[in-house]
Amino acid sequence: MKSIRSRLLAWLLSSLLLAGLLASAVTYYQAREDVNDLFDFHLRQIAASFGNHRLPQPVDLRDAGNLGGEGDEEGDWVVQIWRNDGTPIYGSQPGPLLPRYPERGLSTRSWKDKDWRVYATTWRDRTIQVAQPLDVRRETAAAVAFRVLIPVLLLIPILGIVIRISVGRALRPLDEIGASLKRRGAAALAPLPERDLPDEAVPLVEALNDLLSRLGESMEVQRRFVADAAHELRTPLTAVQLQLQLVERASSAEEREAELVQLERGVQRAIHLVRQLLTMARVEPDAVREPPEPVALEEPVNAVIAEYAPIAVDRNIDLGLARSEPATVTGYPADLRIMLGNLVDNAIRFTPSGGRIDLRLSLRGKDAVLEVEDTGPGIPPEDRDRVFDRFYRRHGGATQGSGLGLAIVKSIVDRHGGRISLDAGGRGRGLKVTVTLDSNP
Repeated sequence: MKSIRSRLLAWLLSSLLLAGLLASAVTYYQAREDVNDLFDFHLRQIAASFGNHRLPQPVDLRDAGNLGGEGDEEGDWVVQIWRNDGTPIYGSQPGPLLPRYPERGLSTRSWKDKDWRVYATTWRDRTIQVAQPLDVRRETAAAVAFRVLIPVLLLIPILGIVIRISVGRALRPLDEIGASLKRRGAAALAPLPERDLPDEAVPLVEALNDLLSRLGESMEVQRRFVADAAHELRTPLTAVQLQLQLVERASSAEEREAELVQLERGVQRAIHLVRQLLTMARVEPDAVREPPEPVALEEPVNAVIAEYAPIAVDRNIDLGLARSEPATVTGYPADLRIMLGNLVDNAIRFTPSGGRIDLRLSLRGKDAVLEVEDTGPGIPPEDRDRVFDRFYRRHGGATQGSGLGLAIVKSIVDRHGGRISLDAGGRGRGLKVTVTLDSNP
């Protein structure tokens, strides 16, 4: 693909050349019209100059100036005079001359493979006919046009140089922007200067600065995420290492068995944390994904209930769907299932044995509403906003998780343009999580 500079130069120089050609054609045709008018006037004047003179013998037109006629040394004019009875009495040039034409006034004739401009008039007892070859007029018009166009032809290369320099200077800000970006390192995300820029370059620079700003925010989020993840992984991995040392130091089979149980729990916590970290990275707003599609919420709800039902049974918890209405939203099926899975997983973790977890799917106007309500300890009102922060854990909680479950849920809800709220469960017990999404018509 050609550069903008090359395209501009090609278009401008082509336009300049085309304008020169058009100007040449217009100048030539206009000069020809003017020359025709001038020479037609000369034909009439020459005819009038021969009106009152006696002409005993033919004379050359070069001598006709004494009679008031005009000519040139090449004999461009042909003057012929006849009596009214048709007897020729004068010819400006020796040899065969043009035939006598009966029409009076100006006309164009062809004779002996040449075009002539002829003027005929009657003066008393004689007919005067003055003729001129059209080639003379064309050559004169071309000469006049060429003399007029010489300055234009000389200006074309000069203007071409000026245009090239002007285009180069006009595009210099773009070159400077490109050079500035090339000199930057991968972490240099400072905005580009927007002062002293041409109006056409301002939208480009503004868009680049907006991109750099969003890229900086994304990189900052990733840096914080990596730092927090490293910090959070350090504790469970250190615990696993200590528990492994305790297993090695165990002095009896019973003690070794107990330490192995603790080691297994530590490994499971580390595995759960890594899975949550990977899930969080997957649902980040800048993550690459397929286009959204219509999703019937009954499918992920039923799939999550079927997946977590054995775990709920093992912990003696009643998990089920209390209400279900058909609802379809536009979104990402895998993400919606992750969101529901985290809500149910959190509910199972914090609901004591013998408790209950109810899922409800309903429609409220154009919104699809999903509720997950449990009979666990709930979340105090002062902590309900903070639990959506990454790695936040409430002090005194009975179950220690990764602190990422509700952060993942919040990220998925935001990506789908929905809302999430935390309230106390029925009769002020437990926790009710309400997710509201826009439903398709």
